[in-house]
Amino acid sequence: MKKSLIALAVLAASGATMAQSSVTVYGRVDLSVGSLKELDKGSQTKLFNGGDGGLTTSRLGFRGTEDLGGGLKANFKLEHRLNADDGSSQDPMWKGESTVGLSGGFGEVKLGRSSTIYDDVRGLAFSSNVFDSAFTPASNGVWGSGGDYSSRFNNKITYALPSMGGVYGGIEYALDEDATTNANMVGAKVGYKNGPLNVALGLQQEKGKDNDYMLLAGSYDLGMLSLSAGYNTRKGDDAKGDDNELTVGVNVPMGNVNLSVGYATSKTEIGGSTAGKSSGFGVGATYALSKRTKLYGGLRSHNVKDGSGVKTADTRLFALGLRHDF
Repeated sequence: MKKSLIALAVLAASGATMAQSSVTVYGRVDLSVGSLKELDKGSQTKLFNGGDGGLTTSRLGFRGTEDLGGGLKANFKLEHRLNADDGSSQDPMWKGESTVGLSGGFGEVKLGRSSTIYDDVRGLAFSSNVFDSAFTPASNGVWGSGGDYSSRFNNKITYALPSMGGVYGGIEYALDEDATTNANMVGAKVGYKNGPLNVALGLQQEKGKDNDYMLLAGSYDLGMLSLSAGYNTRKGDDAKGDDNELTVGVNVPMGNVNLSVGYATSKTEIGGSTAGKSSGFGVGATYALSKRTKLYGGLRSHNVKDGSGVKTADTRLFALGLRHDF
C-alpha cells in the first residue's frame, strides 16, 4: 500500500514537473511575385523569398522554457532562416537565433546569437511603417546605416531589465573571439511603455567598423490608426563620415485589412560637406484570411544621390504575396 502511494506521488510529481516545461515548434512561409527595377540593371520579374520582396523571411524555429522554481526559468530559442522560393538554407543554420538563458525577478540573461537590442529599437521605429518589411523604405536602401549596422551578433551576452512600471531596457556585449583584432560590439537600450505610447533610445558601437549608432524611436496607437517614427545618427571615421536619418510611418486597420504608408530620408556628410542624400516612399496593404494567413501587396521606391546630385541608386519594387504562420 505504501509502495503504491509512493509510486502515485512520484508520478504526480513527475507530471507536475513535465507541466512546468514546454517546447514550441513554429514557423513562417512567405513568398511573393513581383518586379524589381534598379538603376542600370533594368526590370526583372521574380518570385521573391519574403525577406527580399515581401513581409518577412521564411523560417522554422523551436523555443522552450522550463520552470526551475522560485521564479527562475530556463529559456532557449533556435531559429533557422530559409529561402522558400528555392528550398535552400540560409547560412548559418540558426541564422535567426541560437540562445539559452535564465530569467526571473532580476530580469533575463541570454547567451548566444540573436538580434541586437539596438535592432529592437529600430523595429519600434518601423512598427507602423509598411509592416517593417521589404516595402519599408528606411530599412531597404534609404538609411545609409541600414546597410552598415549589424542586426545580429554572435557570441553575445545580453541582459534585459525586469519590467519596472513601464520602464524597460538592457545592455549587451558581443565577443569577437579573435586575439588579432578588436571587433567587439557594445549595445544598450532604455525605453518607456505606457498604454498606447512606446518610446525608446538605442545605442550600438561596432569597433570593427568604427561606427557608433544612436536611434530615438517611438510609436503611438490611436486605435483608428497607429504612428511610428525614428531619428538615427551614425558616427563613423573620417572616410565614412556621418549619417543623419529620419523615418515616419502610419498604419490604418480596417477590419481584416491593414493599410500602411512610410517615408524615409537620409543625408551623409564627410568632412562637413554633403556626400550623399537619399529618400524613399513605401505603401502596402494586408488582408487577413485567418489569424495565421495573410495576402499582401506593396510598393517601394527610393533613390540615392551623391554629393554632386548624380543618382547612384534608383529602385522600384512591387510585389503581391502570401504569408502563412504555423
